[in-house]
Amino acid sequence: MKRNRIIYFMLCIGAVVLASFYGGPVSYSILFGLIFVALVSYIYLLVVYLFFKLYQVVQSKHITAGEPVPYYFVLQNEYLLNFCRIKTKMYSTFSYVEKMPEDNEYELLPNESARYDTKLICRYRGEYKVGISRIIITDFLKLFSVTYNVPEPIGVVVSARIVPLKSLRIENNPALNSYKENTRLSTDQDAAVRDYMPGDPQKAIHHKLSAKTGDLKTRLTYGEEKQGIAIYLDTGRISSDEYVFIPVENKCLEIALALVNYYSGLSIPSRLEFARPGSRSTAYTERQDETGDVSFYESCRLNCSGLHEMDSFAASVSAIQFRAADDNGFMARQLLSQPSFRNCMIAFIIVMKAGKELNEALNELSVSGVTSVVYYVGYDADVSGILDLPNQTVIPVHPEDDLTKVM
Repeated sequence: MKRNRIIYFMLCIGAVVLASFYGGPVSYSILFGLIFVALVSYIYLLVVYLFFKLYQVVQSKHITAGEPVPYYFVLQNEYLLNFCRIKTKMYSTFSYVEKMPEDNEYELLPNESARYDTKLICRYRGEYKVGISRIIITDFLKLFSVTYNVPEPIGVVVSARIVPLKSLRIENNPALNSYKENTRLSTDQDAAVRDYMPGDPQKAIHHKLSAKTGDLKTRLTYGEEKQGIAIYLDTGRISSDEYVFIPVENKCLEIALALVNYYSGLSIPSRLEFARPGSRSTAYTERQDETGDVSFYESCRLNCSGLHEMDSFAASVSAIQFRAADDNGFMARQLLSQPSFRNCMIAFIIVMKAGKELNEALNELSVSGVTSVVYYVGYDADVSGILDLPNQTVIPVHPEDDLTKVM
């Protein structure tokens, strides 16, 4: 189109020079003819803009990231003229369309339509627009173009996908090894006891101690306090730009789901802990910033005991909302000090930032003898900001990494 414009404007300049120096009906006819061509082109663009129609449909507006969903669009000519050189532009940052030819131009005869059936794939968890974002209409001489922005684009809600893992990168997986070696979980009992709770097996009741104290006591089985894995998820938003935070947050959720799905397949229970904004009445903790404003946060826990609970667990994880406040280190320190992390087989920490408070929490876990794995998610994840501690593995993860190779 650029070449055609250059040629047209050179002809216009030549016609003006010719009419200025020589005059006469021929030179003026050429000049007015060129002006008329431009006028007709603009009128043509206006007609196409007003009388063409776009219809686009996606099979479902609730999608799982990475899964193809049927999608089609229809371009309709509802006028008496031929429409040519209509080009579609798609939302391509967070989603893409399979086998969509680039720079494909459509030509429509009067009352004709063009339909294109394909599959739509969303890359990340979140809520965003997909499909056709705008249409570029070019005149028949390729001199001018106008852009039609779709007034009602398709909005979808995308859930995080579950990436199946065959194994983990960490050597000598302590959770798996402890679980395999601990074959006496239901038979061998040690001396530790606790108060009886409804649902405890009768054979576990410590009758002598119960008679002595007057309260029912239950023996703890070997390894009872070291069962399952614990996952901390940092829910502090790193940016206000959706092109930055959507891929990063998606990868964090994918890591959490991949871990829980992997251990659920081994019949090892998992629990995921994170923080969300709360009120004064429901807050687990509160923090006052430099301006004096107080923010309240409550601790949330999601449990998964096996593969039969993965669907509901994944739906709950996909619904997690990330906070705009920059307080991930503070919340990490608060939550990682909980007994659920001190008494687990292994602790997984998923973070997007490193800082003093996070390192203090990791150091406390290390001193307590807890084996931990830190997944540092970011576009430039500099793991040097995280302390090198015993019983700890730090793995940097880029938002576009393949988890089957990274984890």
